[in-house]
Amino acid sequence: MQWIGAVIVLTVTTWAGFDLASRFQKRPGHIRQWKNALQMIEAEMVYGQASLWEVCESLSTHLPKPIDQFFRSIVETDEPCVDFSERWTKLLKKHWSWNALSKSEWEILDQFGRTLGQHDLEQQQKQIQLTLHHLDRELDEALEGAEKYQKMARGMGVLSGLLVILLII
Repeated sequence: MQWIGAVIVLTVTTWAGFDLASRFQKRPGHIRQWKNALQMIEAEMVYGQASLWEVCESLSTHLPKPIDQFFRSIVETDEPCVDFSERWTKLLKKHWSWNALSKSEWEILDQFGRTLGQHDLEQQQKQIQLTLHHLDRELDEALEGAEKYQKMARGMGVLSGLLVILLII
């Protein structure tokens, strides 16, 4: 019976370590998706003269998961929209668990959402460029940390399981 419990503990902690490692691996890709989305927003708004709703609808069909569902939910929400930044923040919170992003990316995207649609096209383009610059910085950090923290998370998962087993036995 102890061996079954030990195997279960080791399996669960190893799985948790590998799950955490996969989040480190996915983070740079999710940052790139958001950068791509911002570049598409810029192109649609500045050069295509599209409205926010048209931009979000276009992004929901052209972007990969999980980010496409965020933009789809902006367009498909039944609630009347009084304040777009409020809707942005609310839906960003709702869909955030699907991302492998950190709190710093949350703050960058939330700040961007508060400025979206609040300025003329020239100022909006500057806001997009500023947000892209911040995401570039976060992408560099994510790429540096991905390899280092992936290996560490996997190892800590296995080793913490072994430690718990040793303490129990």
